[in-house]
Amino acid sequence: MGGGGGGGGATITSPNYMQHTMMAQMQMEAMRSQREGVLGLAQNQLNAELATQSQTLEELKLVKQQRANETSANAARLAALIGTPVPEKPAEAPKVGEDRAGQVRAQGKKALRIESTRPRTSGVGVGLNIT
Repeated sequence: MGGGGGGGGATITSPNYMQHTMMAQMQMEAMRSQREGVLGLAQNQLNAELATQSQTLEELKLVKQQRANETSANAARLAALIGTPVPEKPAEAPKVGEDRAGQVRAQGKKALRIESTRPRTSGVGVGLNIT
């Protein structure tokens, strides 16, 4: 019973790395194309929505412009019906010396003089007269 070994010699085979590399590249390409497909679909949807939004904004701009034109035309028609407004009376400057209380006073420069209402206490002919 001896021990000796076993059968024949072992052979070492090296794995085929090229096949593994090609399989990994194919899987990566499949994932990339799937991702790009989803991104491409999302980008196409975004582009379509932006085009719709820009078309809607253009239509809104046209509607606003049409309303402005209609308002202007209505104003012109109304102005033609009513006619021109009556001119306002021009403002007048206040007259110098005019009395607002209704008293009759002198006009012009004389009205600007302030008259004294108290009796004079000094001056010629004022004071004690002894005879």
